[in-house]
Parts: sequence; structure tokens; C-alpha cells
Amino acid sequence: MLSTKDYIERNLAAELSIDALADYLGISGSYFSLLFKQHFGETFVEYVTKQRIEMAKSLLALSYKTVTEIGQMVGYAERRYFTRVFSKYTGMLPSEFRERHQIQAARPEMPVWEPREESI
Repeated sequence: MLSTKDYIERNLAAELSIDALADYLGISGSYFSLLFKQHFGETFVEYVTKQRIEMAKSLLALSYKTVTEIGQMVGYAERRYFTRVFSKYTGMLPSEFRERHQIQAARPEMPVWEPREESI
């Protein structure tokens, strides 16, 4: 099951299915589903969705890519669907999440030049 976890993490942007992973492991889809649920404590779809949303949260906080680009990077071709799933799992829109969590690059304070009055 660890190879399954690695495969999922490396392929979040791709279409992931129970049958594809079962074939990858050389077992039936139903047996894979049973093993997956026993090992991870959640269904395959729940696990993949959570992984995609966690990756999206990181990308929203750490990059300046658009919401559409980030959705595509984590396996959602449609922005609307990505936004719906993201909102369901986080309770906020991707843009709201970014606003609250994006790490601003530290900008050094520039000294303000002020002319001094010269005494005569």
C-alpha cells in the first residue's frame, strides 16, 4: 500500500482510478478497494480528494499561479468543480483561502528621503 500512496502523490494531476491502481498492483479493483479502506481508514476517492485539496492549499499559499492553474495541477480540469470541492473541504473559496494564507514575500523597508532644513 505504500507504493500506492507514492503513486497517488506523484500523479495527483492525472486521472486516478481504482481500476488503474489495481492494475498497477496486479490485483482486482474490489480487492484493492477493500485493502485501501483497511489500510488508510477511508475510501480511495476520499483519500485522493484530501491529498489534492492539501496540495492545492499549499500551492495557493506559496505560489502566484491562478486558481485555474492550481486546480489543473491537482487533477481538476474545470475551475468550477475544483472550487466546489475545495469549498466543501475547507469551508472557503480558493481565493479566500489564498487571501488569508498567502505568505507575502518580505520586502525590506526602503528609507524615506526627507530633505533637511539647512540653518543659515
